[in-house]
Amino acid sequence: MSSLNQFAAYLFSSGDAFFVGAVLIALGRATTWHFRRHRAAKWLRLLTVLGLICMALSMTPLPWWLYGLCLIPPLVSLNMPFRTDDNTRWPRIVRRASACGGFVELMLLASVTTELIERHRLHVPPLATLPAEVHVIGDSLSAGIASEQENLWPTLLASEWQVPVRSHAQAGATTASAFRQAEEIECDDCLVLIEIGGNDLLSGRDSRQIEADLDRLLARLNAPRRTLVMFELPVPPIPGAYEFARLQRRLAHRHAVRLIPRRELAAVLFSAGATTDGLHLSIEGQRGLAEFVLRRLTATTN
Repeated sequence: MSSLNQFAAYLFSSGDAFFVGAVLIALGRATTWHFRRHRAAKWLRLLTVLGLICMALSMTPLPWWLYGLCLIPPLVSLNMPFRTDDNTRWPRIVRRASACGGFVELMLLASVTTELIERHRLHVPPLATLPAEVHVIGDSLSAGIASEQENLWPTLLASEWQVPVRSHAQAGATTASAFRQAEEIECDDCLVLIEIGGNDLLSGRDSRQIEADLDRLLARLNAPRRTLVMFELPVPPIPGAYEFARLQRRLAHRHAVRLIPRRELAAVLFSAGATTDGLHLSIEGQRGLAEFVLRRLTATTN
């Protein structure tokens, strides 16, 4: 994967394209209005178009109504003329477009603020003490292949933390089949790391069924003294990605599960040499993920 493709994959899968899009829309509207009497104004509108594309494809799980308020007014304003040299009805439309502009900027600010607040709520604080026991629920991203068991991130985590880490991950696992993994966990006071859902999303399963299965899984894992931490999966702009991103956050809140934001896992997955095929971790990627989890969860215990 080229550096440009790698950057684009990270930008959209991490959700950072949402913020880039908001900036491009604001910049496009400001520059187009400032140079409204210049011939370049129509080309400057491309910034707004690019911004709309970035925000729409970011798969950021905001409510649909907020997306509509953010994206529809700028889209409509692209067809409004800015030149007011003649004695036609256009000056009045231009004034209305200007007033609408303030509403657009307000909605952009509201959407960006909403997502920043949500990301802050997803923040996983470092563990105050190391867990007595760690369990990993996952698919092939965590299970790897048989010949690489010594280099898997759960194994590397165990060697660094010096605590028992048991991986229940299985290649091809889904939110439904992972319930069997959950049944293997009997500890009370332990940490459970959950990395699941990628196969559900890529196979095109119905989002309602995915939500029901993940809800059942998290309910099974929940226990008074357990700490549950789930990876918010980086989602590419494919059918079902928006619904998956929304249900993952919704269920995390419902079951008091801590979420590691998707942009942080995306930073590992899309680093140079981290995967063998864009989906499965290389040895270098396994080590990078182990180091990330260590930094993320033990910042105050090192």
